Amino acid sequence: MKKTIFLLLSISLLVFNGCDSDDQDQTTINYVSFESTSYDFGVDLLSSNSNDIKVYTTLISNAERVFNINIETDMSTADPASYTVPTSVSIPANTNEGSFAVNISDLNIGPDGETLVLSFTNEDDLFIGDPIVLNIKQICPYPETQLDITFDDFPEEQFWELYDSNDVLLFEGGPYPDETEFSRTFCLENGTYKILMGDIFGDGGGPYTITNNGNVLVTGDGDHGFSEEVTFQINN
Repeated sequence: MKKTIFLLLSISLLVFNGCDSDDQDQTTINYVSFESTSYDFGVDLLSSNSNDIKVYTTLISNAERVFNINIETDMSTADPASYTVPTSVSIPANTNEGSFAVNISDLNIGPDGETLVLSFTNEDDLFIGDPIVLNIKQICPYPETQLDITFDDFPEEQFWELYDSNDVLLFEGGPYPDETEFSRTFCLENGTYKILMGDIFGDGGGPYTITNNGNVLVTGDGDHGFSEEVTFQINN
């Protein structure tokens, strides 16, 4: 937010200093911007969250002003059914600050999160700031479980799969060409899980560990041939 306010002031000062004194009462340009270009948006598991996004302008008017908001679907990865965004935002009279609410539900949010990109509609005599990217992540109510792998000389051969107690595949990854290490966190409730560590060439891979809340649950030296399966329990 500080960067946005500084930018607005800089623009006003730049235009002001570049004009004659007779025109100083008309030097502030018509500019609108989101509070930042990146915003971390947490969503509770199996629920929804609403956050206010702030907007700033360089002009202060004695009447309410309305700016149209666009959803940049081509730049967003969030499921359109998961979010609600108003079509416009109002700046009340006699102020240069407004806000609008965005609601996002826990619908098809991947383990690496999703993005929702918003922008302002171009209008005549209006300068607009950069779009804002909402970085959507699930809020985990449990201590996160973490998988760490240190690859051998052939990371392009390694892969892994994580299953629940019903042998339902929850997460998977690999291979990893040109990488030396890998780390991934999961939001897992109490229960029994199984990790499959594999190597497509059959000569094993690098050592790995699974930890939860500071406790080591699984450790392997990578000497597992084509694959190995290890069952572990989470009791938070």
